[in-house]
Amino acid sequence: AHLVILHHEHQIAPSTENMSFSGDTFPIDWEEYYESYQPPYELKLKGWNEDDSYPHTFDVFVAVLPRKAIIAFQIADAIKGLLGMLSPKRIFTGRS
Repeated sequence: AHLVILHHEHQIAPSTENMSFSGDTFPIDWEEYYESYQPPYELKLKGWNEDDSYPHTFDVFVAVLPRKAIIAFQIADAIKGLLGMLSPKRIFTGRS
């Protein structure tokens, strides 16, 4: 089964066009930041299956947060990025 989330007929999750959430296990955790500036403030879920062997059900949970709540996540991501840049990297030259 596959699922995409649309806003104003534009795919917002997954944010890469022509990708979809798919699988037969749960949960599929997905952290995506999307800001909506104009009504209607509605999301459209589009689900499909590539065969008719089994019925499928989607359970989708969306968190709506104020903008100031996102700042903490952005700071944490920036710190992770800086720490990643500081970590030593190994360079393999192909020699034994």
